[in-house]
Amino acid sequence: MKTIILVSAFLFSVTTFAGPGGGHSHGHGHSHSAPAVSKEKTQEMGKFHLSRLVKNGKLESTWNEAIFNQSEKKMFNGREEWVVTFTNEKSSKDKKIFIFLKLSGEFVAANFTGK
Repeated sequence: MKTIILVSAFLFSVTTFAGPGGGHSHGHGHSHSAPAVSKEKTQEMGKFHLSRLVKNGKLESTWNEAIFNQSEKKMFNGREEWVVTFTNEKSSKDKKIFIFLKLSGEFVAANFTGK
């Protein structure tokens, strides 16, 4: 009986002293969102994702030579995103591609419609 009481007291004390810093509670003074990237940085990130899509077989190899057009912020479903546009006159089909990035620079999607 003495052992059960000691073990129970030990377990209780361990969880008591753990506090909010031991787990992953929210509201602990900092944000988990990544900082927004600059407009200039989006061109580099867009080019990286074009190369990645070519490497993965999603785009033909001529897209590696695409020309950067512009980066602009647009609203989609109440959320602002970067839209990075490239043109590829050598493409056998579509000539313009739109790369969608979160404001932090994370890849969202790519398509030929811009929507």
